[in-house]
Amino acid sequence: MLIYNLIITAILFVLFIICLWNLYILRRKTYSKIPNNNLPFVSVLVPARNEEHNIKNNLTSLLNQDYPNYELIVLNDNSEDKTGDIINELKSIHPELQVINGIAPEKGWTGKCFACKQLFEASRGEYLLFTDADTVHKKNSLCDSVTIAINNDSDLLTLFPENTLVSFAEKLIMPMLFFTIMLLLPMYFVDKKGFTKFSIGIGPFMLFKRTAYETVGTHEAVKSALVEDVWMGRKIKEHGLKLTAADGMNMLSVRMYRSFNDIWNGFSKNIFAGFNFSTIMLFTINIMYTLLFFLPFIFFTIQLSLGFSVNTLIILTGIQVFILYLTRFLLSYRFKLSYFSSVLHPFGVIMVPVIAVNSWIWIKLSSGAKWKGRIYKK
Repeated sequence: MLIYNLIITAILFVLFIICLWNLYILRRKTYSKIPNNNLPFVSVLVPARNEEHNIKNNLTSLLNQDYPNYELIVLNDNSEDKTGDIINELKSIHPELQVINGIAPEKGWTGKCFACKQLFEASRGEYLLFTDADTVHKKNSLCDSVTIAINNDSDLLTLFPENTLVSFAEKLIMPMLFFTIMLLLPMYFVDKKGFTKFSIGIGPFMLFKRTAYETVGTHEAVKSALVEDVWMGRKIKEHGLKLTAADGMNMLSVRMYRSFNDIWNGFSKNIFAGFNFSTIMLFTINIMYTLLFFLPFIFFTIQLSLGFSVNTLIILTGIQVFILYLTRFLLSYRFKLSYFSSVLHPFGVIMVPVIAVNSWIWIKLSSGAKWKGRIYKK
């Protein structure tokens, strides 16, 4: 037990250092302003399916950008709610808004990838911004992101948005995204060519050079992927192109899910697919995740309950708990997440492997993952 806890403590310390390193790399940088006449023409592309709660805010924010040279195209992906009506109402006020009524996905395509395919075919931009309908953009979003992309010569720029968390479930579970990425993905290697395993794509904001997007094969290259953003990021690196991940909290916000049911269904769709449908990989990572991020709280509580005097085990498990709480509070401060969620870390973190197992059950043993009225199978 002593050797085990020494190993866990050492690993958590290393992961904490990686987290600090990542936070330093993602610090907000200052770039020289690019003259308006040198800014490229950008196509802003929004796939929307059943987004009645946010589509008006999303499109209004994109129509009000301070960027001088862009087009905005939204695709209504066979929505079953009022999304289409809201889009048409905005179109009557803003004739510059381009609207596509999407067709049903062809065989072998996921809904979002097929929607992105149709948007690309209608676009004219030198740069292509694929952004989700659950985002809201500040006026500087387009100008600042293009400035970052040009200064870094990025073939794909993906941004960490500010997360809007309202419900209890959102505040408890959603911060685990930042926790997982910041501890397990060394960002130093993300923007280095090669290192294809160290890649990322953040779906709410994916800004491509058109030439790069075409080089990797467009969304057709990942047409069956349920986590197309991650695989598009990897495709960029596989082709020797430049991937950049940056802080976008001063540019846009996103509310990915609005309830526990949405979180359950959304992550159940994505997690097993994110492991490329590898059962061995999924359960191996699940076990490691539980050992590192949940069990220290159980073992520390057990040590306290035994009522013995201070000993090596209680010190080691106490250090583990301290590292985890310190990490969570740092991330909550940096990314404006819920401190309440940090306090309840053991409850939030255990939901990740639970949902991961459900993802495996749905896709491997059941009828498939369910999302926005569609069923996705392997």
